[in-house]
Amino acid sequence: MTNPNFPDSSSSTSNSGSDSSYGSGSAYGDQSAYGAQSGYSAQPDYSAQSGYGAQPSYGGQQSYGGQSTYGAQQNYGAQASAGSTGSLGTYGPQGPPSNVGWAVAAAIFFWPLAFVAMTRALQVYPLWATGQYAEAEAASATAKKFGVIALVVFAVLIVLYIVFYVVFIVFIMSMSESMY
Repeated sequence: MTNPNFPDSSSSTSNSGSDSSYGSGSAYGDQSAYGAQSGYSAQPDYSAQSGYGAQPSYGGQQSYGGQSTYGAQQNYGAQASAGSTGSLGTYGPQGPPSNVGWAVAAAIFFWPLAFVAMTRALQVYPLWATGQYAEAEAASATAKKFGVIALVVFAVLIVLYIVFYVVFIVFIMSMSESMY
């Protein structure tokens, strides 16, 4: 059985354009589709259908069941709860700083204030995420305030220690001179 589209081995193998069986007939783009070959039925055209197999739509168009598709922004966490001011304040969508650094400074320099500072610092982001913006800003300010107070108390204690040490040395020196 021979294929009419290919030359058999007995024909000439010249590469000249018209006497070769290669390239004779229609151009490359004009070849018949697979469905049009003999023995096969034509394939249906699926390009006009929507749903399964259709390309997903981007940019906020609606698809299956009214759900938004890729690219549509969702407002997760934007629900306002009781006690919320309803605005993002001056910090934007990321919220105020938690001031955990100041809480750690409170733990290092004056630990009794660290409990309140750390607790309030760790409440900032959960409060912001639930929409309690004013409470989140207040928690951030409280954490920073207690961190600064702890640093000031530490500085005052260091100054008092130095003053006490100098006074004690002066007192010992004056006592030792009076004994001789």
